[in-house]
Amino acid sequence: MRPRARLTAMSDKALGREPAIPHALPTSQDQTERFLKAGVYGVAVGEDLALMDIGADAYLCLPGGASGLGGDGSALRLFGPNAVAVVEAGLGADQAGPAIRTPPGLPSRTLIHDTAPTVSLGDVLRGLGAVRDVRRALRGDGLRPILAVASDHDRVMDRGAVAHAAKTFWRLSPWLPMEGECLVRSALLMSYLRRAGLSADWVFGVRLWPFAAHCWVQVDDLCLNDDIERLAAYTPIYCR
Repeated sequence: MRPRARLTAMSDKALGREPAIPHALPTSQDQTERFLKAGVYGVAVGEDLALMDIGADAYLCLPGGASGLGGDGSALRLFGPNAVAVVEAGLGADQAGPAIRTPPGLPSRTLIHDTAPTVSLGDVLRGLGAVRDVRRALRGDGLRPILAVASDHDRVMDRGAVAHAAKTFWRLSPWLPMEGECLVRSALLMSYLRRAGLSADWVFGVRLWPFAAHCWVQVDDLCLNDDIERLAAYTPIYCR
């Protein structure tokens, strides 16, 4: 997604090197329970636990850690030795933070192959405004300024209006004076939607072994800026 966002494996078994965080030896009496700290998100990918640290703009993996992950829909809990390891790495907390948004499921269809509407002057101006927003955000430190180009979900998420705007942006985007990988493309679309008084879900996903991170924009089960075949390899970990 971004060249500097790489995976750190929290295990010497995974990469044949010293562990990135200490191991805690499991015991049958180990009932330690902790939470992920604010700004850190996790998801089970097979038997492993993938973590996304927004503040550090980093991804981490605890091989075999999926068994220690739980949650109630508002906070992710870690149990046993995995909880100890994550806390010692500075990624855990004793208490649950603010409620988190559960990422939606993978989209089942896309609109990028649909016929695009005619582009108006207002569309062009919104697109140029989005370019300005994202360029300014990229001068900031890490991922947070980039995520801030999106609305705070106090905007309309009407599927028809959002789809129409996204198709317009898709037609306009080749002519905008900015290009980049999925993070930049999605940030431009999210800023464009915000400027149109609309919103959508900005979803981040991961895959492991080999590691890759990706992001896209969707509303309900409709992807607004990518092919669904590409997304099938990813597990959603975070939604803006």
